[in-house]
Amino acid sequence: MAFSGTQYGDISPRVGIFAVTKMLAYADSQLVLEKWAEVQPLPKNKGLTIKWRRPIPFDVIDTQLTEGVTPAPQILQYEDVTATIAQYGAWVPFTDVIQDTHEDPNLSVITELCAKQAADTKEAIIWGVIRAGTNVYYSGSATTRATVTAPIVLDDIVAGVRELKANHAHKITKVLKASSNIATEPVNASFVAVSHVNMEADFRNMDSFVPVEKYASFSPICDQEIGKVNEVRIILTPHLEPFFGAGSATTTGVLNNGANVDVYVTLVIAEGAYAVTPLRGMESVAMGVKNPKMADSYEDPLGQRGFVSWKMWYVAKILNDAWMVRIESACSAF
Repeated sequence: MAFSGTQYGDISPRVGIFAVTKMLAYADSQLVLEKWAEVQPLPKNKGLTIKWRRPIPFDVIDTQLTEGVTPAPQILQYEDVTATIAQYGAWVPFTDVIQDTHEDPNLSVITELCAKQAADTKEAIIWGVIRAGTNVYYSGSATTRATVTAPIVLDDIVAGVRELKANHAHKITKVLKASSNIATEPVNASFVAVSHVNMEADFRNMDSFVPVEKYASFSPICDQEIGKVNEVRIILTPHLEPFFGAGSATTTGVLNNGANVDVYVTLVIAEGAYAVTPLRGMESVAMGVKNPKMADSYEDPLGQRGFVSWKMWYVAKILNDAWMVRIESACSAF
């Protein structure tokens, strides 16, 4: 099964193309996690399974050559990572009374709201997948999520970067462009840390934090970037929710649910850590509009009801746990 393409209902193709283009542009501006993911568009008529292929690195050669003897050849091998896509969508009904009497541009408003809904859906899907990785550190003296009591500090970020480098992870050097096309643009080489906006003060209080307004030789990756710590760019968004009340019962000075510490996730990401199917291009999302129309159907003979709908296929998948470090910490209450 494949993307069903753009469906315009009974509005003109020109209006339909404008509506979908606006939806894609607005959704893209809200997305953070997709920017440094590997992207794999879903080909038409290729089933529900998406496959990412990665080459298996060659081992280090520690055996000397023997004079006159040709060594055994190395064989290029790939490892497959697969995922099954799922369908997501929603619809918004409206009546002929609203269409005929309301002064607001309802199609435009509904389109923008649907775009935000689609973007928020994607962020939630990606976040749910990548924050479940196996490479995890805990702040302070905690050894499990249930014992987390301390806010994040610089040493936590340093430890995460050290882990990535030890695992031969590469810094991110390209991100998806802010457009409806599947295209990338170069960025200053760095690792990226993503977390919730509540964590901003903790990051700004770290030694070596540099705010975006003091960058000298490069620009922020996106609007949600607040600065950098050493070689890590800090990206914060309200969509990356913590594990509410999942930490220790010692709640002094940190955000909590009234009984236990809220555990916030900071994910330090290297290149190629995870992948997604992209919400990009006219084939990536189906959007339909049905205007109220007299005698259009037996179910609605008076033409009193219409709707706007959207639908997309999507999946996110971790490609390499070793190239992504999850830091679980508390967040200072201030």
